[in-house]
Amino acid sequence: MLLAAGNAIETFEVILGCARAGVVAVPIDVRLTLAELLALAADAGPRAVVADETLAPGLLDALADSALSATVPVALSLGTAYEKAVATAPAPGLPVRADPDRVVLQVYTSGTSGTAKGVLITEANLAAKVGQAGPRWGFGPASVSLLSTPLSHIGALSWGLVGIHAGATTILGTETDGPALVRRLRDERVTHAFLVPTLLDRIAAAAGSERFPDLQTVLYGAAPSSAQTRERAQAALGPVLHQVYGLTETTGSITELTPEDARGAGGSAAGSVGRPYPWVTIEIRDPASGTAVATGMPGEVWTHSAQNTPGYAGRPAATAALLTADGWLRTGDVGWLDADGLLHLTDRLSDLIVTGGDNVSPAEVEEVLRRHPDVADAAVFGVPDPRWGEAVTAAVVLREGATATEADLAALAAHTAGGLAAYKRPRRIHVRTELPRNAAGKVLRRALKETYAP
Repeated sequence: MLLAAGNAIETFEVILGCARAGVVAVPIDVRLTLAELLALAADAGPRAVVADETLAPGLLDALADSALSATVPVALSLGTAYEKAVATAPAPGLPVRADPDRVVLQVYTSGTSGTAKGVLITEANLAAKVGQAGPRWGFGPASVSLLSTPLSHIGALSWGLVGIHAGATTILGTETDGPALVRRLRDERVTHAFLVPTLLDRIAAAAGSERFPDLQTVLYGAAPSSAQTRERAQAALGPVLHQVYGLTETTGSITELTPEDARGAGGSAAGSVGRPYPWVTIEIRDPASGTAVATGMPGEVWTHSAQNTPGYAGRPAATAALLTADGWLRTGDVGWLDADGLLHLTDRLSDLIVTGGDNVSPAEVEEVLRRHPDVADAAVFGVPDPRWGEAVTAAVVLREGATATEADLAALAAHTAGGLAAYKRPRRIHVRTELPRNAAGKVLRRALKETYAP
């Protein structure tokens, strides 16, 4: 069932109902264009559609005119049609039967570097995550959880399901501006929240003297964040920040940097995304040979746990590239484990820039750029270059009041000389009002490459 409902309570009604009925729910991002929605629908091949009222006329009409028209016998718009169907439907009387291998969700990847793929999520995947993460995060019946990130993303979905499992009150919000989020946290006496780094930054900027004594746990992840973001957010919110790392293919987070680890790791926590959960195993492997590398050495992050997807819908070749025969999942991320067992990420394998035969990590360059007092955000990527193969290129968002004259940009470029080898420094710096991001908050480097390619 294709579900285009956004951050609405009906999203969870449909997901839980589908799971009980043995139907796979496919939540998709309501902010996509009609063409993008139809492309995902064509890939998913739904037998039914439930859509937000604002989307329903265009989406349902377009589906009726498409090749899918004969395969979608049920098409409901949220609102009157949906409520009537729910109210008049006979009680199914379906017994609840556990089937660990049954697929209950098909969640699309972010598509930051190519076509989005439908990730299959089973009952066992959700049981491994939801049942064990709730106590770890301090969820209970008295908890008040704020969820303001799109429910088409696995991080928000799993967070919401953890809250439901624990009997918590979940507030589904759509606010993305700092003052509105501050009011939510204060007025609703929020105890738990799931945020992306950009929202953390906005809350920290808008908080002023506001304090949030009810807050217990704030999970953040889904996109890279700087040390400055964590420091500003911690000053505004208190010692409640839990940084997480995971993929759609791992049913969301598989590592967590707790406030205790951040304080007590003797400096090794800097730049870390934390330790794997007790039920998750992580190893660093050589991407070419698949053999494990020594502690402290970089390689591809591999993971093994019950959270790992069984594969991609309708994509056997991509599934074979993702999973090994013995159940290890290749994340495609480059990182290393330190002596304390903390995971440090550098980049996606596909994002590495090869310039003049040297590999350059975009994350390393971005971290140096973000240290400049005028830079609010940065993304680094490679563009084709006839001499070097790829030229290291940066797009930056300046802080309010900062300027972008040629002299300013020259000073910003010179700033990187103190922290980077010459071949790693940006050869071009572009100023933008914002960086292109997907629904999960991840920067779309592919879009930047296309925009600034010569």
